[in-house]
Amino acid sequence: MNRPRVSIVVPMYNVEPYLEKCVDSILTQTLKGIEIILVDDGSPDRSGKIAEDYARKDSRVRVIHQKNAGLGPARNTGIANASGEYIGFVDSDDWVDSAMFKRLYDTAVRCDADIVVGGHRDMVNGAVRASKVHPLAGQIFKGHNQIMPVRNRLFGHLPEDTEVEAFPMRVWTAIYRNDFLQKNGLRFEAILSEDTIFNLSAYRCADVIAFTGDTDYCYRMDEHPSIMRSFSSEKLVQYERFVERVRLLAEKETYQHDECVIRARRTAIDYCRLYVGLIVGSGLSLRSKLKNIRSLAQSRMCIEACAGYPLETLPKQQRMLHEALSLGHVREVFILADARRILKEKGWWK
Repeated sequence: MNRPRVSIVVPMYNVEPYLEKCVDSILTQTLKGIEIILVDDGSPDRSGKIAEDYARKDSRVRVIHQKNAGLGPARNTGIANASGEYIGFVDSDDWVDSAMFKRLYDTAVRCDADIVVGGHRDMVNGAVRASKVHPLAGQIFKGHNQIMPVRNRLFGHLPEDTEVEAFPMRVWTAIYRNDFLQKNGLRFEAILSEDTIFNLSAYRCADVIAFTGDTDYCYRMDEHPSIMRSFSSEKLVQYERFVERVRLLAEKETYQHDECVIRARRTAIDYCRLYVGLIVGSGLSLRSKLKNIRSLAQSRMCIEACAGYPLETLPKQQRMLHEALSLGHVREVFILADARRILKEKGWWK
């Protein structure tokens, strides 16, 4: 039996309404020689049964059931069972265009790349909200000296950067050479924003990384608040753990150490602002919102991020919010963030 060209890993948990659209989009790939590994992460709904139905009908589909362990461990199960030359990942509530994996694979073969990265489209109710072409589209990076400056950007923005969006780090727009992952023992950690941590390790180990201009991955933004966009009282602990992990990796970095450290601090700054946005947009009472903002202002993540950071380099609105946050001016933080939320909802904020 010939080795599959690409193994596509799909972790599943409580995605019954979306799973068929996801799997159908993978089954129609124009790339010949794929295998689809559906990892049922202890889903309590019918996702596991739907997956088994697909496996009975199509020999390219394999199903693995496991106790609930989270997204990262579910992807690791897929990696451990993948036999393809390359491995790709699709989240089970999203879908992909039919040519996605052929384009990625053809680029990988042409460039002899360890990693090939594309772009994606943000989808709301089936319509394109935004098409996100990768900022490095069309470029190929070879060797340590070319790849490491790209990797640095995964740590976060520099103080003078004005972009709001982070440098793309999602694994679901990419494919990775299977032998490369196995040789370097690359696996996901059970942590928020596991894609960033994974790619920081993967980019360090890679010899060749290629970026395409395609936007074939469709990221569903409607009807399901993702873990990054939903608020819970435990979210601050999760954010702090991720920010600390990034900080430790930056502190250990020997290549352009100071740049990595300041980028990691900017990530902490950005996650503080993200957390404020989640609080303000939640259904909590005003009193509870202010209480949670105060907890953030008093957190180690916020204090260490703001202390000594050149806040004056941030865009004006961000600077005002973080200055208020660093001073513990909770109501001012709420007013600034809520004004931004209202303007954004009306389409008056870019």
